[in-house]
Amino acid sequence: MKCEYGCGQDAKHQFKNGKWCCNRNVMQCLAYKKKISIIHKGRKAWNKGLTKEINSGMKKNSENNKKTWGNPKAKFKTKSFKVKRSIANKGSNNPMFGKSHPNKISISKIKMRYLFFFKIEEMRYNPDKPNKKEIQVHCKNHKCKNSKERGGWFTPTRIQIAERIRQLEDINGNGGSYFYCSLECKNICPLYGLKDDPFKDNNKILYTQSEYQQFREYVLKRDNYKCQYCSEKAEHVHHERPQKLEPFFALDPDLAWSVCKNCHYEKGHRDECSTGNLSKKRCI
Repeated sequence: MKCEYGCGQDAKHQFKNGKWCCNRNVMQCLAYKKKISIIHKGRKAWNKGLTKEINSGMKKNSENNKKTWGNPKAKFKTKSFKVKRSIANKGSNNPMFGKSHPNKISISKIKMRYLFFFKIEEMRYNPDKPNKKEIQVHCKNHKCKNSKERGGWFTPTRIQIAERIRQLEDINGNGGSYFYCSLECKNICPLYGLKDDPFKDNNKILYTQSEYQQFREYVLKRDNYKCQYCSEKAEHVHHERPQKLEPFFALDPDLAWSVCKNCHYEKGHRDECSTGNLSKKRCI
């Protein structure tokens, strides 16, 4: 069978309209291509008479190496235009001059929205940049110069702050995503990637039951028997530092506060005091 489009070659492919052609694409048939060129001969080009900027957009942009075929706004994508616009909007001419970022987070907002995170993590503004309100925190690696043990501070990224808040405030969080100032501090920190419980054989109790009851009554009385989360009647005492990991701080009232039964487990522990979860943490 010969090609039905008139080229005279053997037909190899059949289209949906029932016709046979020598090629899979009809535009590859020489006879059909010649026929189409005759039909369109003498017609006005679609871009004839348009502005120079639009015609230049049909060509490959050599300045930014991007294709802007038929784009009437091609000139706005050129490198030279971007440089001119940045110079024109510099300083007080910038439309955002004197305005704060709409999504900028502050310590006051964190305290209002994330009370539990605010009590766990110590924060401050960078004293070297008083007008920037740049939040700083401690590095979790105790050997780092930016750690709390050495009185150091560093500026975390917004992603670090958001992830730490999620792990502490979210019901499905595990209390992790500690603040680290560098990848090196993260890798050498004993808390990061800990797989087993270093205190699983440590059953030594450093205080008597009467001493603990005295400590408990002192904390409840200090907080007027009110839950520090919801202001309901407090029945429990929550430790900021888990007793199993840091038993020396178990009777420190500065690291404990009064809570009700529901908040103690929903916001305080969330099953983090189980052996499996505590085995992932270690304080040295």
